[in-house]
Amino acid sequence: MSEPRRAPSKRRTVAVILSGMVVVFVALSLAATYVIGPRFGIWIVPPTPQRYAQNVVDHLNGGYYATTPEWQTWRANVLEAGSTATTIEELYPVIATATKVAGGKHSFFRTPSEASSNDQQAAADFKAPTLATAGRITTITVPELGGVSADQLQQYADTAAQGIEAAAPTTCGWVIDLRGNTGGNMYPMLAGLVPLLPDGPALVFRQAGGTESTVTVKDGGIGFGGAPTMKTAVRAKISNQPIAVLYDTKTASSGEAVATAFRGLSNARSFGSATAGYTSGNAVIPMPDGARLVLTQAVYVDRAGVNLNEQPVQPDVKVDPTTADAAAKAWLATTCS
Repeated sequence: MSEPRRAPSKRRTVAVILSGMVVVFVALSLAATYVIGPRFGIWIVPPTPQRYAQNVVDHLNGGYYATTPEWQTWRANVLEAGSTATTIEELYPVIATATKVAGGKHSFFRTPSEASSNDQQAAADFKAPTLATAGRITTITVPELGGVSADQLQQYADTAAQGIEAAAPTTCGWVIDLRGNTGGNMYPMLAGLVPLLPDGPALVFRQAGGTESTVTVKDGGIGFGGAPTMKTAVRAKISNQPIAVLYDTKTASSGEAVATAFRGLSNARSFGSATAGYTSGNAVIPMPDGARLVLTQAVYVDRAGVNLNEQPVQPDVKVDPTTADAAAKAWLATTCS
């Protein structure tokens, strides 16, 4: 006579159910990551040319000019190229053009080799701000700032902020020299100048649909869209002292963001020529093969609500940029107290 079959224990049943749930959860997570992950730079497997092209247009749909009929044409061109390409490299020319169409003149596409070369060049060219005081006037030279390490970004901001703090006791007027500043990362530039900027909104990024994100001076640093972005250890605030800001035609992008942040301040005046006219904010989007989309998604709006709309920033006093420093110091000499 055979023994009766024992029913599975409740504990074993629960374990089997939980194991099955885990398997299902992992499978669903992998499937979701496969589909959605590329939007956030997460790839389970290397993309085919078709998936690469789809990912590109998903990103370019966020471009400032991605509502035009021309963009719809080039969107279709990228997808068509992806359907027939045998390698991702074949897509680069059409992506380069599509990026310009979706994002405008300030946008561009870098191949993996171009992106790597640019990063190496940025590291080699890194320069922190410099400060010099003469006759109670301190000049802060704010250079361009490319894709460098986090330590160098912080060094850049700290050099300016600490230099301003050290110079303040013997300074009655300030020159912020943006001539030749072709842009890069604006946050260390602005964070380093926080001692000279009033707390509150400094400028606004406005997207094509009207959505706005504010760049704010707060707690000794710079925040974007309500989130803190970069700070220095300096908490000094210098108010009611005159500030002269110098521009030239090479002042561009993030250099123009700094210019915009000082527009409309009662104690500030600008000198030189009109800037380059790249008054817009870019998102840097890495691709899985090391390429990079640099896409304009918003334009600058100053503290008075003026939309700069990718147009040059006009100085208060138009002079030859080579004589802007002398003109600025002559004005400061009349206002310094």
